[in-house]
Amino acid sequence: MERAVAGNQWIVPRVAAAQPCYRRHDGLGLETCLYRGPLPRMPVHAHAQYQLTLYAGAPRRFTVAGEVFTGDERTSVIIQSGEPHASVPIGDQHTALRTFYIEPEMMQQAADAIWQRAATVVFRAPRLTDPSTVAMLHAAHRALGEGGLEGEVAFCTALEHLVRRYAAPSGASRKLARSDGRTAQVRDLLSERLAENVRLDELARVAELSPFHLIRLFRRRYGVTPFAYLRNLRVERARDALRCGESLAEIAANLGFADQSHLGRAFRHVMGATPGQYRRSFLRR
Repeated sequence: MERAVAGNQWIVPRVAAAQPCYRRHDGLGLETCLYRGPLPRMPVHAHAQYQLTLYAGAPRRFTVAGEVFTGDERTSVIIQSGEPHASVPIGDQHTALRTFYIEPEMMQQAADAIWQRAATVVFRAPRLTDPSTVAMLHAAHRALGEGGLEGEVAFCTALEHLVRRYAAPSGASRKLARSDGRTAQVRDLLSERLAENVRLDELARVAELSPFHLIRLFRRRYGVTPFAYLRNLRVERARDALRCGESLAEIAANLGFADQSHLGRAFRHVMGATPGQYRRSFLRR
């Protein structure tokens, strides 16, 4: 079944329900996802990339960086890199969506072309409400699905328009407070040892804080607990491994998951799809 939405020109190809289709665009620092089917509650998680999702279907309630809002049947949401977010359906779970996962470097390139100076890209609000911008993004997503230069140009044009319309430069990074420096040490340790079973008492010793103080400061700084941050890191690495065709058993063992079921639960928590569904998107090409 195909569905069209006036203005946004939403078109959902005939795909099996609940079978997400992912595609990597390495030259653009970009991954896209096309999905139609039931989308249950997505608990709090985060991505290393900027996430831009164009919804069509049943309304959802979103929580982005602490802000709670209800989207209608055609909601478009932009989420900062590393920003905690969650969503829950309101009634019917059926939805259709087009998602861009945009690497920070690509977002920065678009911003540099506009501002002519180095600055962090900060979006003023999580919701996109300008119909022309949303229509450009829909068209770019469809064009990327076809492959070739036309889609790449359409995406870059739409991304620059998005940044110009919705983002602002934040200026130079602020100097870290002592507590920020301590949580940054913990973050770095988790990144270096993501496949290991790191214990909370070890993280607390590194930060020279009590476990309770560490959890509170870490959540305040990064929006999630140290455990959730580690899970997100592992899922990001799992995405890379799945695109390379590694087996689920190898990925689970190499990234510190107890078994394939553990990997599957964590992956679905963050990506809304199973590792097998994600991998099949690339094996079909």
